[in-house]
Amino acid sequence: MFFTKIARIFAQILFGFSVLRLVTGFMVAFTANDNAAMSARYLGTANSGEAINQGFLWLFAAVALGVMTEISKLLSERSGMVE
Repeated sequence: MFFTKIARIFAQILFGFSVLRLVTGFMVAFTANDNAAMSARYLGTANSGEAINQGFLWLFAAVALGVMTEISKLLSERSGMVE
């Protein structure tokens, strides 16, 4: 149960940072005059599309980890191993 709680917290943090990365990537994509310069400065990527792709990748990883923690919690409740 300890690892389930840690994984759940990690999934929430990962979700928050991935949404932040996505929002920043879209903001640079739609507002920047020089996309490459703004992306290099604020996102650390060659262009905003890379940051958006990374954001979606981490978002899907966070959702998958969250689903796995929910399954773990459900299985531990059903087996009677709840703390």
